[in-house]
Amino acid sequence: MDLVNVLNRLVKAEGVTGFEHCGINGVVKELFEQYTEGFDNARVYSDVNGNVFAEVGDSGPTLLIMAHMDEIGMCVTGIEKNGMLRMASVAGVDPRVLPGSRVLVLGAERLTGVVGAIPPHLTASKDAAYKWDELFVDLGYPYEKVCELVSVGDRITFYPEDVLELKNGFISSKTLDDRALIAAELYCLEILKKRRFNCKVVMCASVNEEKTGLGARTASVSVKPDMGIVMDVTFGKAACTPDEADMDEMLLAVGPNIHPKMFAKLKEAADGAKLKWDYEPCMGATGTDATDMQVAGMGVPCVLISPPLRYMHTNVETISGETLLNCGRLCAEFITALDENWREMLCLD
Repeated sequence: MDLVNVLNRLVKAEGVTGFEHCGINGVVKELFEQYTEGFDNARVYSDVNGNVFAEVGDSGPTLLIMAHMDEIGMCVTGIEKNGMLRMASVAGVDPRVLPGSRVLVLGAERLTGVVGAIPPHLTASKDAAYKWDELFVDLGYPYEKVCELVSVGDRITFYPEDVLELKNGFISSKTLDDRALIAAELYCLEILKKRRFNCKVVMCASVNEEKTGLGARTASVSVKPDMGIVMDVTFGKAACTPDEADMDEMLLAVGPNIHPKMFAKLKEAADGAKLKWDYEPCMGATGTDATDMQVAGMGVPCVLISPPLRYMHTNVETISGETLLNCGRLCAEFITALDENWREMLCLD
């Protein structure tokens, strides 16, 4: 897999939570179609909510593997008389990271803007962080022109750029949460083409994870999986956070959101493939699609695989490419290890 090329296609597509149909779901569908070529009876489809699925295999239990494709962003809340745009967060943008950055305004046209604020020379406190009502987007247009092209409610995203390849195999970009794990799903499919497996695998790129969990809940009901794997990023170590995870190992969640026997099988697969991993204790809901998948329908036994990510919900999210691919490989190892005793593996009595 050309990981950088795949990530460039994914992270640059539009798809703020609730508006995935504006770009990213079409890109995901194309990639799913590409990576399912060569499978017998493969099927790629989407549902009414915008979830996109790739289905391979036609016997044994049904395994649903999920990563979400929506992104955080902003929306226009007002237009000032000087043409400046006011904005608010959609699903978790930190206003501290915005001053001085480029953004893309998704109005009647795609418009490049810059985020500005009152200069520190003119503020009462030079140390205080900016708040939303102190920020604005400057498009360079006068009020009348802005009103022709932009409406209240239009989305704003971090500016789409190629991923930045750092040293030691690290990759930095916007929207790696969680489109990087869609790349891991594709890598899993690439591996499965060369293997025999005894289950039906349904890959899902879900919508609305950042805000409502709509995609995970509806997909888990429609697919009716016997078990599920969710892949989503977790917090990674930086200089100011020495207690967080090392970047070269996957984190496997453990806790009430995780099926204990599936967790044991996942550990066995990771150890058998000599993949680096560690525990991520989660003493409640994990805040991922696993939270919604677990309680869908009559309940879905599920596990959560997470590569550590630095600088989450910024335009410089940073991840290890090797660890990312290992998440896809672990899914493939788990799949090929499933046998006719899968029901016993899930039984807790």
